[in-house]
Amino acid sequence: MKKISVLFIAALSLLLCSCSRNEIEGEFDECVISQNTTWYEDGMFYETANSEGEPVLCYYSKTNDRSAVMCGMPECTHAYKTSPGCGALKERDTFTREGYNRVGDKLYFLALQSPTENSTGSLDFIECDIDGKNQRLVASIENTSLAFINTVKYIDGHVLFSYYQNCGFVEDENTGKIEFVNYEKYKFYIKRIDISTGNVETLVSREEYNGRGGGTVYQNTLYYNYSYNIEPPTGELLTFETAPKSYSGFYIRDLSTGEEKGYKDISAMGESYEYFSPDGIICYDSENDKLCRFVPETETFNNIAHYNMNGYTADGKNALFIQSSDSEYWTGYDFETGELTQLQPYAGDFDIHPNLTHTVGNTVWLEVVSADDSSLRHAYIDRNDFFAGKFENIKLIKEVEL
Repeated sequence: MKKISVLFIAALSLLLCSCSRNEIEGEFDECVISQNTTWYEDGMFYETANSEGEPVLCYYSKTNDRSAVMCGMPECTHAYKTSPGCGALKERDTFTREGYNRVGDKLYFLALQSPTENSTGSLDFIECDIDGKNQRLVASIENTSLAFINTVKYIDGHVLFSYYQNCGFVEDENTGKIEFVNYEKYKFYIKRIDISTGNVETLVSREEYNGRGGGTVYQNTLYYNYSYNIEPPTGELLTFETAPKSYSGFYIRDLSTGEEKGYKDISAMGESYEYFSPDGIICYDSENDKLCRFVPETETFNNIAHYNMNGYTADGKNALFIQSSDSEYWTGYDFETGELTQLQPYAGDFDIHPNLTHTVGNTVWLEVVSADDSSLRHAYIDRNDFFAGKFENIKLIKEVEL
């Protein structure tokens, strides 16, 4: 295990060199976050399982083509039974960890804490050293142990996140015992936490059947998607034909005045809003199966192409999407010129889908499925090659083997 320790030191040096320039009050390193994976231009955090099935936090560096377990203890086995102090393992009372980000020489993440006999659980925002040591609670949201986190972004000294709850734990007024309950309607929230002060703000709070969504903040304006049903679930197994109608909308809220505008049957593409500016909002018009570009000045949606949600990815310069399930080509869109091009889809050894790609700077990260064993693996390619349909230089990362 000494080799792992050496790799950790190398990864730690790269991490600190690349992010020490950032201050909490200002801009963060550009990154894309999805659950327990975070992609940067130069590397990525990800979790892998040890022999006991326990999630272990790792980091891959493009610079030296290495992965390392985020633990600095020599001879560590990265397993609870033999190394309970391993910083790459989540705490015993933590159900899941999500939304990793490096800020200066610290690591931040959201942790769903499991309920106990005396607690309904919580969603905690944690700061720690880059090796997982010296954890500090920045902020806590009570009774959210069973939250489903949709999106996480780090913006202007805050962590912004959306989540919903369809069940939870409550304390019985008579017995004082903690009991599990199902909610009739989903409780949906968009919240943000000031990393310096721990102050928690609720930007959106809604309750509808199956309500869920996500968004971003840009210059004190909140842009978000939200979808829901107006009919309660029947409890039966639903098919496409029997499922209740889903209502969706794209919403813009001025956080200074609270004024909000909504656009029915419209959803902004890219649920996590990785790259966002008001003049580059690409939307899906579900009523007409159209991909459109929103024009804020006129509040109109300019048609781009026919589309029915078969796959989409973008980085603010280019978009790549699959127009329909029987399309022979992938379609490229240039944000500056509005030009559409047809590209031959990838036809190599892996299953690659636009929904499972994430662009950060000059790197496109891919979550690929191997045709041999159907396992999900991580890979990357130059962003110019990817959006030009030149897929021959896809490179798999070297993951940690535990």
